[in-house]
Amino acid sequence: MKKGLIILFVVIGVFALIISGGILIFSQQAKALFLEIETEHAAIGELDLRKVPDGVYKAKFGHIPVFVDLEVYVSAHHIDTIRIVEQSSGPGYGAHQILGEILEEQQPKVDIVTGATISSKCIMVAVNKALMRREKD
Repeated sequence: MKKGLIILFVVIGVFALIISGGILIFSQQAKALFLEIETEHAAIGELDLRKVPDGVYKAKFGHIPVFVDLEVYVSAHHIDTIRIVEQSSGPGYGAHQILGEILEEQQPKVDIVTGATISSKCIMVAVNKALMRREKD
C-alpha cells in the first residue's frame, strides 16, 4: 500500500510540474505578445494613401491567443474593404467593428473598441503592415 501511495504522489507531482511549466511558458509568451502589440501599435503613423497603389494587401499579426490574418483592398487610393481571413481572440472580443472605423477614417489607427483592446490593436497593426508593404501579394 505504501508503494502505491508513493507512486500516486510522484505522478501527481509530475503532473503539477508539467501544468505549472505550461502556465509559466504561456504567461511569458502572452507578455511578449502584448509588448509586441503595444510597440507596433504605438509606431503606427499617418498613412498617405496616395502612395498606395491599387491592389489587395495581405498581412498577419499576433500569436495565439490573439492573432489576425487579413486582406486590405485598395482602389483609387481608397481603402474599399478589409476582410478578415482568420482571427483568434476570446469570444465576443473580435473587435470587428473596428473595420468600419478604419474604412470611415481611411487610416489604420482609429479609436480602440472598448473591451477588445488587444484585438483592436492587433487589427490596426495588421492593416498598417499590409498597407505599408505597398506591393501586391
